[in-house]
Amino acid sequence: MSSSSYYTLIPALPALPARMDQLKELPISILQLEKRLGMLEAADQRQLALALRLFQRERDGDEELSDRDEVQHWQQELAQIQDHALKQLLEQHLVWRTLIAAQRYRLAGQSEGNGFQGFGDLVWLIRRHWQESDFSLGGRFPWLVEAQSMLKKGQSAELEQQLLVWFWQQLRELEQCNPFSFTAVAAYRLRWSIAEYRLRWQGEQAQEQFSRLVTSALAGFKQDETLHSVTEAG
Repeated sequence: MSSSSYYTLIPALPALPARMDQLKELPISILQLEKRLGMLEAADQRQLALALRLFQRERDGDEELSDRDEVQHWQQELAQIQDHALKQLLEQHLVWRTLIAAQRYRLAGQSEGNGFQGFGDLVWLIRRHWQESDFSLGGRFPWLVEAQSMLKKGQSAELEQQLLVWFWQQLRELEQCNPFSFTAVAAYRLRWSIAEYRLRWQGEQAQEQFSRLVTSALAGFKQDETLHSVTEAG
């Protein structure tokens, strides 16, 4: 796709907010978005599909794969990403997923790390320092200790949201630093996927909160009804 074509495509993509906490609604539907991204050449569309697949939290078709095989798939797909800046950010995303996965396995009772499978050049350190809360990587990833605490409290969804805030900012910077380019389009599309997931998660949280309130109200109503019956009987 010629660089001049991006001057047509990118203005057609309605702006996402600078910060994720400013997000109220999706500025464009998936159908409208995919229609506009149809302006991309076939090669760029394949690159974008690869980036989206690498960024997915739950990947269709990977459910039955071993950890080793899944990591090999990540490596094979990442090797096909040609955009250097986008590739670096996706690598960082997979490293963070590896660190969280290691913490989950340890909390689940895995007592040693020799068999742990993950992405990136830090796996040997994770295995070697399995018993340390931050895998001796706290200087590089200061959020690891807090992440461990949140996982222990069952706050995995909240932890994921915090990490997505960081990736949102990184993707926005990628857009800003690479205007009118495939990099900017890919970063926008990945931010849109985060936005859709965030809004869906908030909707589910709101529904759960509403359900808890209804359950609590019904319990109070039944208690009042019982007391009323006892009073009348007395």
